[in-house]
Amino acid sequence: MKHSFGGLFTLTVCIISLTLLALSLCTQYLYRELTVDLLSDGVSASANAASGMTELMNSNYGLAREQLCVQLNYTARATDNDTVVCNESGTIIACSCSLQNCKHLGYQFPRSFLDAASVDGPAFCDKLEIGCYGEDRMAAVRMVKTKLGNVRYVVSSHSIEAINKRMRIAGRINLAILLGVLILALPAVWFITKRQMRPIKQMTTAARRMAHGQMDVRVDVDNTDTAELNELALAFNNMAQALAQSEQKRQEFVANVSHELKTPMTTISGYLDGMLDGTIPPEQREKYMKITSAEVRRLSRLVRSMLDISRIQDRGIPAERKRNFDLCQTVGEVLLSFEQKINDKHLEVEAELPDQGAKSCADPDAITQVVYNLIDNAVKFCPEHGTLGVRIEQIKTGKYLVAIRNTGPTIPAEELPLVFDRFHKTDKSRSVDRDGWGLGLYIVKTIILGHEEDIYVTSRDGVTEFSFTMPKVNP
Repeated sequence: MKHSFGGLFTLTVCIISLTLLALSLCTQYLYRELTVDLLSDGVSASANAASGMTELMNSNYGLAREQLCVQLNYTARATDNDTVVCNESGTIIACSCSLQNCKHLGYQFPRSFLDAASVDGPAFCDKLEIGCYGEDRMAAVRMVKTKLGNVRYVVSSHSIEAINKRMRIAGRINLAILLGVLILALPAVWFITKRQMRPIKQMTTAARRMAHGQMDVRVDVDNTDTAELNELALAFNNMAQALAQSEQKRQEFVANVSHELKTPMTTISGYLDGMLDGTIPPEQREKYMKITSAEVRRLSRLVRSMLDISRIQDRGIPAERKRNFDLCQTVGEVLLSFEQKINDKHLEVEAELPDQGAKSCADPDAITQVVYNLIDNAVKFCPEHGTLGVRIEQIKTGKYLVAIRNTGPTIPAEELPLVFDRFHKTDKSRSVDRDGWGLGLYIVKTIILGHEEDIYVTSRDGVTEFSFTMPKVNP
């Protein structure tokens, strides 16, 4: 398996090497082109300069040739270009390399090269094989007419091998620079790559520890790292915190479910075992069968409630289930269903409902369950001869506020943020709500949030009120 560090390090080194190589080749190419351009200009300039001297040749040929050779020799030393003068037939009659015993004298230049020249300007050839030099040379030729009307050809040339020698030296220098830069860059690339991989390795280690159940691990956020790595570290820490909270809730959920299921399951198992082993006499079995049946129904209600919660949390409230309905009618119908319980406790009901109704758009069945759970909770904790209040009013946000209140024990301030939690029961309510699961208010909150609305609770001076918002539909 390839490691990210090795792959990133190798990739970076390859990119740097290819970049330096491309830069070196471009530099080499540009250097050669510049050198050739400069030499070609120099060769042409040498030919032009020698042409001016050749025009001054007089009738005394021998003397003129010696003078011309001296001038050509000076020019060759200054420009590093060899210059020869040919007569009309192309034979070399003067040379810049030596004043006596010049081996180039008498050499016949190719007519095709000489004929390319004219009085107007020189002809240039970037590679010409000149036999008297025994090598290929860069050459420029210009035709000149002397004062006496004779035609002369001035040829200035430079060794191509000298150019190649310069290019080889430049290539070795470029190669040395390339290797030197690469050697210096390797430690820097290794350090930077190692530094970039450090937080990723920390996250990998932290993720591996989290996979083994250690939810408290976090990675360090180093301000010296790049902004992207810091954002990644922060995102990882946020994810770890969310997973830790989720795991804590899961453990609490399992613990709560286990706690809530233990009593009815123990009761059911005990009564069934008692009837099977004869501990419970036949004449009492019907009584205990009814108790067992009630416990089974309670377990069924728990499972159904948990399924409803899971469905709403996963899918929300589908749009096709929402329709227009009257909140006043829904509240009134739920109140009528509690008529017997209200009369048994001699409660006073205070209803403040709009005469023109309150049209809203939501899932009627879900909102009915919300109102039912809140009224059931209010009736349950309202003492005898207490007051049960229901109110629907329009608020400034253009929505309806549905409020259900009851008199009775005040919920402690520290308990208010927890009343909507799953399986939560206050100490006071445990003695009253023995048959409850602590899911009623959690279901209410889940349904309201599924409609993207808000729900609140207040409890002070012996009055507890639950209120939630609903969208208004104009008639």
